[in-house]
Amino acid sequence: MFWSKLYDLVLIDVEGEQKVKAAEQLCSEIKTGQPEQVVAFVCNWRVAVLTDCPDEILRTEFDPHRFVSGVRSILSHIEK
Repeated sequence: MFWSKLYDLVLIDVEGEQKVKAAEQLCSEIKTGQPEQVVAFVCNWRVAVLTDCPDEILRTEFDPHRFVSGVRSILSHIEK
């Protein structure tokens, strides 16, 4: 789906440290196909310190309000 059109934001949910490599590979594939595509990882603080692949990292720590606030913040920066 990512190669056919540009989206406002692509979120990749990274569950656990062992999934970082797979998430980074997916991020790399998306950025190779669509360099202007904004990508964010959704993860906890431990995963966040292990990667720098995406444009943004949403550290939610199981806080839905923080997740929504983070997505809104990313989208507001894109629209400007």
